Formats: sequence, structure tokens, C-alpha cells
Amino acid sequence: MADKDYKFHDGEKGSALAIRVISTRGKSCFSKIRKDGTVVVKLGPGGGDLNARLIEFVSQELKVSRSQIQIIAGSDGNNKLVSILDLKPKQIQKKILEKID
Repeated sequence: MADKDYKFHDGEKGSALAIRVISTRGKSCFSKIRKDGTVVVKLGPGGGDLNARLIEFVSQELKVSRSQIQIIAGSDGNNKLVSILDLKPKQIQKKILEKID
């Protein structure tokens, strides 16, 4: 283990959000929150990278800058772990619940 080059960094305040992305022909929206806390996001048609579209959608809906959002796990799949800086979990929960139909 001593041979590994570990890189530590300063922690920043924020929240982690489990997201399941589903492509849809309709408009993009927060669809529901599963019992395990995973937020289901339906992403409508659009060009470009799925991750970039997800970051743009979350940024607009939660009214935070794109630079505050980072996909920290699952960048190759539909299940993602997303970090959102400068928002507490309760703030995110409230904003998402207001957006779910």
C-alpha cells in the first residue's frame, strides 16, 4: 500500500445526490424520488453528451451554476452520484420536491 500515490484534497461543503437518468421524448423533468432516495430525472431529446445535459438541467432547476455540479460516479451509465456544492441536502430536497409533478 505504501507504493500508491494517494492524492488528498480539501473538502468542500455540499451534498451528494443519487440520480437515475431516463431518456424520454418529452420534456426534461424531475420525475420522482425512489424509496432509496434516488432521484429519477427524465431527460428529453437533445444533442451532446448525456452528462453535460444532466448538469445543465440540474443547474437550471436548482438555480446553481454548472461549476457547482460534478458527476463523481457513474459517468458511463444511467445511475450517477452527483455532487452539488454550497447546497445542503434539505435545500436540494425542498427544491426537487417543488418540481415533481
